[in-house]
Amino acid sequence: MKKYLIFILLISVIIFYQSSPISNSVVIRGVSPDFLLVAISLAAFILGPIPGQIIGFIIGLVIDLISGGLLGISAFTFSIIGYGVGAVGQKVYGNNILITITILFVATLVKASILSMLAAIFLKPGYFGYFSQGKIFLEAVLNSLIAPILFILITKIEGRVKS
Repeated sequence: MKKYLIFILLISVIIFYQSSPISNSVVIRGVSPDFLLVAISLAAFILGPIPGQIIGFIIGLVIDLISGGLLGISAFTFSIIGYGVGAVGQKVYGNNILITITILFVATLVKASILSMLAAIFLKPGYFGYFSQGKIFLEAVLNSLIAPILFILITKIEGRVKS
């Protein structure tokens, strides 16, 4: 139960951060990291596929409600990512930072692929904006660089909570 509370607190802080003007301070070439994707992926990696899917769905629904866009598009995307990362996390032995970096890179590309396909189907035919100008690859690198920092922070907090 304490693990879940750690992730609820972390994700609440990240939602507050990303919805505030301060979030524009971490931008490189017009691209900012997706802290929520990183938090969902780390939660799924540590907690497993079903909690990852539930966390992804809830966070995606919150994003959909806040953004005012097509309801369910982010919830669907983050549910798939939460389940997928959780399933991979169960198959991988140990909590390795290098594996976490790789998973975050792939999860970012999967997020962009799913959102682009859904946008092309439901919003704008022929839309693949997430892959235009190569910005998604920069976002994937940024997410991969942030993942180890959050991973270490979460494992240290988790270790202190257990003792």
